[in-house]
Amino acid sequence: MQEVRFERRTYCPVCSSKKLTSVYSSEFTENGVRKYLLMAYGQAKSFDIQHLKNAKYSLLKCEDCDLIFQEYIPSPKFMSQLYGNWTSDIIKSPQQYRLSYYSIYSQDILQILAYLGKPPANLKVLDFGMGWGRWALMAKAFGCEVYGVDLSDRCVEYAKANGINTIRWHDIPNYKFDFINTDQVFEHLAEPVSILTQLERSLQTDGVIKICVPNSFGMRYRLRHMDWSAPKGSVKSLNPVAPLEHINCFYRKSMLRLAQQVELSEVKIPIAVQYQYTAVWNSPKRALRNIVMPIYRNLLGLQNYYLFKKSAV
Repeated sequence: MQEVRFERRTYCPVCSSKKLTSVYSSEFTENGVRKYLLMAYGQAKSFDIQHLKNAKYSLLKCEDCDLIFQEYIPSPKFMSQLYGNWTSDIIKSPQQYRLSYYSIYSQDILQILAYLGKPPANLKVLDFGMGWGRWALMAKAFGCEVYGVDLSDRCVEYAKANGINTIRWHDIPNYKFDFINTDQVFEHLAEPVSILTQLERSLQTDGVIKICVPNSFGMRYRLRHMDWSAPKGSVKSLNPVAPLEHINCFYRKSMLRLAQQVELSEVKIPIAVQYQYTAVWNSPKRALRNIVMPIYRNLLGLQNYYLFKKSAV
């Protein structure tokens, strides 16, 4: 195999600023990053750490919009290998997801439907980067007309077999959607402004797009410690800046700047509506989360869940 080629980003992919500060730099094959990569991809049959020899993992911070992003990102060819082979070898099958996952999706969709205020049968929705289509299948169960897009042929075939209308990226401009779901997508995109521009054009007037990304809360603390062995979900987890895949780490300021670039306005589901359509109370931890989350989202500025609306010109 030929040496992996990386592309360098010399300006912020959100606001185009060149006011950048180095946050962290290491070779992919050095101990810390190497350990993380082996934990993440070690079970993939095609993974070989030597493919990353002499390549650099470098984090930059934009001084204008606060985005933290990886300076060197995989070339399109390597990106195809990464998502087509390395991640597909280790991704969970849909049968491995527990009931709790689906309960979270059902609650999310209930609250969104209540906010949109239309019968589900009158709504055309797109799940962009759908993976195994868990969110799409739940929206379909509620009666929405659902479409899905994903790079993985395995995921697309699974979605088709379960009744989801699958389309390709270049087909999206032919549709107009009332709602677009993007869950754990924008942290992976080399050109987030370009992608959001295309999605915005496919929204109906007053349509809404959801952007959900890894939570950047506490990133300054995490970056000071750089504990590559910290498990996902822990206070020191480096998942929001995961090497190779999570090439953009959004703070609230950078996400709002991204939306501003394409003239989308932030909206929030009223706290009362969130409480009214909270349906999952199966544990004390979940109950506490249900009580706190609406306040966190609406008043304290949650940094990983956003809704943006397309208004009439």
